[in-house]
Amino acid sequence: MRVETLAADDGRWDQLVDAAPTPDVYFRPGYGRAYELVGEGRLVAVRTEGALFPMLLRALPFGEDGLDAITPYGYGGLLPLSADADPVTDVRQLRDWCATEGVVSALLRLHPLLGGSERLSETDGVEVREHGPTSAVDLSRVEEGRLAGMSKGRKADLNMARRELEISWKSGEEALERFRAVYDETMRRIGAGEHYLFPAEYYRALATGLGERLGVALAHRGDEVVGGSLFMADRRFAHYHLSGATDAGRELKAGTLLVHEGAVWAAARGCELLHLGGGTSGADSLYDFKRSFGGDEHAYAFATVIADRDRYDALVARRAEEPEPSRPDFFPAYRA
Repeated sequence: MRVETLAADDGRWDQLVDAAPTPDVYFRPGYGRAYELVGEGRLVAVRTEGALFPMLLRALPFGEDGLDAITPYGYGGLLPLSADADPVTDVRQLRDWCATEGVVSALLRLHPLLGGSERLSETDGVEVREHGPTSAVDLSRVEEGRLAGMSKGRKADLNMARRELEISWKSGEEALERFRAVYDETMRRIGAGEHYLFPAEYYRALATGLGERLGVALAHRGDEVVGGSLFMADRRFAHYHLSGATDAGRELKAGTLLVHEGAVWAAARGCELLHLGGGTSGADSLYDFKRSFGGDEHAYAFATVIADRDRYDALVARRAEEPEPSRPDFFPAYRA
């Protein structure tokens, strides 16, 4: 079949996700639009013979003509559209599409729960690099509003949080603004980069694009919001997206309560797994926190697709001449 490019407002995009064996929010236009609106690139979906690739198209650096592409932040790299889809064939077709459309390179953030990354390195012009493990909780362990299988320390923290805090599930702009205030405070406290801070437009776009698939959980001590988390859910999988807590929330273990209640929320929606994600830099303390909920481990990997090797190498060489070249492990290596 001919490879197609779907615009964000093409109704067929959501229909393709709905009809896939495992539809997931990371592949939906309503998720990708939030990143388009904050300047991450122009959102499209590339449909190959057996897969769908949500991509943000970006102008090349240095004023060069042409584009590169990247999966929106998260795990929406390659969605199989049928049970017998061949990811190697589909990535080859994506590479050919890139070459035709003037896209020098593409980065696919591969979905840990869908697998298949081990075969993609068989494709010419594709490099697969493991980033680290992620954790996903089996929601069949939620019974009578309680998640079984947590570590001893996590259970103790949950008991403390339940004595001191309450969780509310809200929707609307006010709830998102209250979450944003706590989240931004958290990111600044830990010294996160500016790209981890999102404007109000980002949250409005998520709410509009995902609708009831987005859950906003706020942890309260009386009238004070001391923590919050965003969860996203589709047919089989739910995801722990963004989270934050004030100093008081950290002391009262708001993070533990929020994840626990997110699992209860996802189980009530009929999801099979709550994907908590990984650490900031592989198997770090953040990952240890997520693993303490008793989830199974999954591998998270990037696939780097280079459609025009000569131009790619020339851009990398040009970046190396800059006062602050990019890290050796950064892809594409020609971006700072």
